[in-house]
Amino acid sequence: MFRLPRPTLERSSSRIPSVVEHDGLLLVELSGEPYARGWQHGMALGERVRHLRSRLVDDIVFGKGLAMGAGFLGILYGILARMHPNIPRELREEMRGLADGARVPYRDILLLNCFDDVLHSLIQLNPMLAPLLHHRFVKPVLGWLGAPPTPAPVAVGGFACSSFVLAGEASATGGPIHGRNLDYMVHDDFLDPDGIVPCELRQNVVAFVVRPARGKAFVSVAWPGFVGLVTAMNGDGISLACLTSTVSQETANGTPLLMLYRLLAQYAGSLDEAEWLLRGARRTIGNNLTVASAAANDGRLFEFSMEQVRATSMQAGRLFATNHFQHDEMMTLQEGWVVPSSQHRLLRLGEWFGAGGHGIDVAREALTDTCPPRGAIEVWDCLENPGTVYSSIAEPATGQLWVRANDRADREWVHLDLAASLAAASAA
Repeated sequence: MFRLPRPTLERSSSRIPSVVEHDGLLLVELSGEPYARGWQHGMALGERVRHLRSRLVDDIVFGKGLAMGAGFLGILYGILARMHPNIPRELREEMRGLADGARVPYRDILLLNCFDDVLHSLIQLNPMLAPLLHHRFVKPVLGWLGAPPTPAPVAVGGFACSSFVLAGEASATGGPIHGRNLDYMVHDDFLDPDGIVPCELRQNVVAFVVRPARGKAFVSVAWPGFVGLVTAMNGDGISLACLTSTVSQETANGTPLLMLYRLLAQYAGSLDEAEWLLRGARRTIGNNLTVASAAANDGRLFEFSMEQVRATSMQAGRLFATNHFQHDEMMTLQEGWVVPSSQHRLLRLGEWFGAGGHGIDVAREALTDTCPPRGAIEVWDCLENPGTVYSSIAEPATGQLWVRANDRADREWVHLDLAASLAAASAA
């Protein structure tokens, strides 16, 4: 069902990268042709990839029995078969190398990277299943791809991602500051009462520095087994962060979003190029995407569905995004899907980044803020909340990245100076 010709590359010609441990964060560097990069990834992190695959397939999909799990998995693979032709060949080859290196079936690596889009499509194909899938399958795994997947359309407080870009006079560093919290619901009382999935994600945060044979070098903050990405910064000074923003009509006939974002990180050198790639893609689900550019000292918010893309420019050097559309032409697409916590976190970002320039220290304080905005009282109204997996801050003008895993309250921010690595690889 997912056939790919085997690459001619000899595995022995590709080195196994070292894994550098930081405080709650692993750093792995990958390079070369697509299959080689994937093979390096699988060899370096194979045990962790197999562990996460086991949690997804064995503990979640098959968590309520063999018969139910087999039927559900068959449906998921069927949807994957529709998405697979829309994934660029380069990324399919990289996933093939990853599967071989980690000794995991290719279809499970594909499922790991496309799971959010698959669940959205499953509910769109049969809306009658939405409440059941939300309760039994969606909530337990909505952190696996870095953003919460489609819930049943009710007002619940589980959407919790937040992002900001500060540039111009709003930035005290002389270039854009791009921050994000990657969050999701804590657990599901039916399938995951102990919160296994969020714990695994918090404990397995990886920064991948990727130097591809073609395109730009970039760093991605993700997890073992991920070729697609949700947070990235490249050697041309472009950074990006995505946030779930659900719409009613979604499709399996497109490029899964994490794969699309990978293309942006690897090939976009400006805000206009990022927008061009995004508009030209066959998109699967709704989303928000914040992008910052060091060269332009600017940022842009893209709000999109399968049919529309709307771009919003910065106002007074500030750009904020959570889990709902702010553009007038997009708001009507989300009737019944916007949760109050998303609006409250947007307000809180405005309270933090008012007049004046703000530096990295203020950005770090904001992302670890546990106070709701005025008039709100719920924990999900806070920028840091029970669903926070990790926080990151990119300074694309200097190639600096700060990451904080949220598996422990005492975790420190890890500062990674990637300027030389990204610049040298991109120049080559």
